[in-house]
Amino acid sequence: MNELSFVIYDNGKEIINDVIATYHDDNTNKDYVIYTDKTLDENRKLNVYYSLYCFENDKIKLLETNEFEDKKIGLELIKEIGKML
Repeated sequence: MNELSFVIYDNGKEIINDVIATYHDDNTNKDYVIYTDKTLDENRKLNVYYSLYCFENDKIKLLETNEFEDKKIGLELIKEIGKML
């Protein structure tokens, strides 16, 4: 695992995720992370996810994205990153 990676535990299974990009939104004062677990979807495209995040004990901690604005920003970030890939 490199410094731009973090681990999520899903049902006891360790899943390593690589950070693709981070974004700080000045309007909401929130930080977003775009990341992948390097798996492919049914169309053989890379699965990419977004979340709010913070650092806790020098590690990335994902936060809930329940607000509509957070979801809108996260999906827009994925769309923009997709154009660059």
